[in-house]
Amino acid sequence: MEWADDLATFRHVVRLADELGYDVVGVGDSPARAYEMYVSLTVAAQETRSATLTPMVTTPFFRHPAATATAVSTLYDLTGGRTMLALGNGGSVRRIVGRSPVATPHELRDYLTAVQAILKGESAHVDGFDTEPLTRTRQMPVFVAADYPTTLRLAGELADGVVTTVGMSVERVARKVAVVREAAEKAGRDPAAVQVWGFSFISVRATRAEANAEIGAALASDVALRLKSPHMRSQVPADLLPAVEEMERRYDVWDHTVGGKNAQLLEELGLVDLALGMTGITGSVAEVSAHLPLLEEAGISGVFAALPPLADPLGTLRGLRSAAG
Repeated sequence: MEWADDLATFRHVVRLADELGYDVVGVGDSPARAYEMYVSLTVAAQETRSATLTPMVTTPFFRHPAATATAVSTLYDLTGGRTMLALGNGGSVRRIVGRSPVATPHELRDYLTAVQAILKGESAHVDGFDTEPLTRTRQMPVFVAADYPTTLRLAGELADGVVTTVGMSVERVARKVAVVREAAEKAGRDPAAVQVWGFSFISVRATRAEANAEIGAALASDVALRLKSPHMRSQVPADLLPAVEEMERRYDVWDHTVGGKNAQLLEELGLVDLALGMTGITGSVAEVSAHLPLLEEAGISGVFAALPPLADPLGTLRGLRSAAG
């Protein structure tokens, strides 16, 4: 979630998530559309009593590794240790600072290892210089957001866990979990010690059709923007490629409304099921409740519920809590 416009709404959503017993609350690092992430996480710390707080996610080159380590360690002390850190390789943050949208695997590896070293109170080699060890840093779980094989392997090799997109396709999830575990084993680590968390657009409504419609804009964004690489393209069924290409051509980057033109286009092109398979979990309480154990069997430890523009975000939090039992 993000503090984007109304502070009172952000406080209310965070407080409700904590009261409902959610284990982790993540705040996006998206200055193009929301307020500063660590300030928002400090607000979240004031509104929570038990939930772990984390960036979801922060990226290289927006903050020096020492700044990230100091910020998240300060949050750790403020919350009494209710903090973890999730790193990713790109997005809007990198465009804001004038870099390519996606960090290379080498850049992400360097940033990850530097932050991990600084959190341990050690020196790190950054941009040709050795940092000074810091005394107010705290060790905590460090996760990597990953969907591609290279970053999934990086997470398995070095991180405490991985956050990967999940949806209605359990087979897709199982393949990614297998990559993480194989990398951990090759690195001499216990594969079971590397947690795998899912990240999904979720809507819980009376019917799956209603739920699909509510997150249609978010699903459309994924289809239009995330399937252009050769790896992602290879996972699109051949008979759907023309529709995906049409979605990419006609997608409106400014439309994020429930039931808007992008959501309508996704349905018109017959791409709802493809998108759900990748990054959407929808249905009634009973339907979502039946799907969550399948993800757990595939190796998912927990699921982050993304809260894009929704007609009823509080209803989503309550419905998902009921589905999780």
